Amino acid sequence: MTVADVARTSIRDTGGENPWDSQHEEFDYVVDEIDGRVPDSLRGVLYRIGPGRFEVGGHPMTHIFDGDGMVSRFDLSSEGIHYRNRYVRTRAFRRSNETQRPPKGFNTQRVGGPLANVLRFPENLSNTSVLVHDDVLYTLWEGGRPHKLDAETLETYGSESFGGALKGIGAFSAHPKVDPHTGDVFNFGLDFLPRPMIRCYRLDRSRRLHTVGTVPIPKLGFVHDFALTNRHLVFVLGPLVVHRPIPVALGLRPFGEALSYKPELGTTIVLLPRDGGKAIRLEYESLFMFHVSNAFEDGHETVVDIVAHDPSGGWSTWNGYLCNYRENAGPAFGGTLTRLRINRNTRGVRRAELSERGCEFPQVDPRVVTGTHRFTYIAEASEPGGDPDSITTVDTETGAQDRYTVKGHTVCEPLFAADPERPGEGRGWLLSLQHLPAEKRSQLLILDAERPSAGPVATARLRHHVPMTFHGGYRQVRG
Repeated sequence: MTVADVARTSIRDTGGENPWDSQHEEFDYVVDEIDGRVPDSLRGVLYRIGPGRFEVGGHPMTHIFDGDGMVSRFDLSSEGIHYRNRYVRTRAFRRSNETQRPPKGFNTQRVGGPLANVLRFPENLSNTSVLVHDDVLYTLWEGGRPHKLDAETLETYGSESFGGALKGIGAFSAHPKVDPHTGDVFNFGLDFLPRPMIRCYRLDRSRRLHTVGTVPIPKLGFVHDFALTNRHLVFVLGPLVVHRPIPVALGLRPFGEALSYKPELGTTIVLLPRDGGKAIRLEYESLFMFHVSNAFEDGHETVVDIVAHDPSGGWSTWNGYLCNYRENAGPAFGGTLTRLRINRNTRGVRRAELSERGCEFPQVDPRVVTGTHRFTYIAEASEPGGDPDSITTVDTETGAQDRYTVKGHTVCEPLFAADPERPGEGRGWLLSLQHLPAEKRSQLLILDAERPSAGPVATARLRHHVPMTFHGGYRQVRG
């Protein structure tokens, strides 16, 4: 099946030299190039998602966020590794195929000037993350409803409102958190009207969606991620806010240009009780951040680990790297792993840097989410301002770091897969995708999570490249 045949794009497909080159084809095959040995106890399914195509009908996307969502599925079984990828058949994807015009994105305007963009919100491209819950696969995007897919075939069933529980635009964030003790999924979405607020949800194991509470916010902003403890939903709300909405509403500017980093506003930290009750709010210095790795309670303190970025260039500089993703996206992924200790009694915050190198996409062993964690896994750059080329395990107790680096290549978010034969936090593997520019291909990396520097336990080389993915999920198959 070839999406290019449907899209009839006139942009030359460069075939994978760049990690952000489009992949117009959909594949379904058993991977036959495996180096090393896939561990016998590594049995499960890895999902990765990100933008798959960056041009439609000769019209390029002008931002890294704006490509149609493409899911890759790696089935690791006793019979080998099977790969399958499919585009999420969103309404925007289907219409773009028909019109040969790109959808309105975060920074990409619809063809036709202001009249084609006036009063139009960015379209749901379902390209940011995935959630596997109750054997159902959901693909996620910030500002709209998730899409429900078949977890095996990747067939798109349509958008999901959970029985009508998602109202309005149905925002359901791209970073849900799963409580490993209950199986419940917690998440949030932004409401614009009648006033800006964060609406928080709990999705139970029967796929019923419940409202946990709401968090009013003084000014509409960009809220990408949160953390979950055994007591609270934790929001670190930096001062990245909507500043110039009128030109956007009139179709004169893309949505991305409406945002502005306002350090004078500071950061608001909100601890919302997950079982109901009044939220704790406190003010802190301005933080420029997007991703959270985990949070936990430690006596009268709530501890949350984030990736904090250098705010000196502000939003326009950071966003500019993502607009220039084909040439110089690396600096946008150069935050530092940082720990905040929030004193619930005094309302004070202590801050400590856990790693000095530029990084993004932090992950932990999912079995320790909501509780104390020792290890954090990050995609890291070996050179300042470079693309992520290292997978690193950070011991947050001792400060020790162990990394695997592939200079000249690009890696994506490392996901942890537990070894059922070796119980205990951090005993398992890190799964990531590595872009091989010289070969115009990608490969699955399997690393020992305790010692990635030892090199891959195994690699599975694909017949093609996979564009740089954002996030993913791993589901262990119990044998």
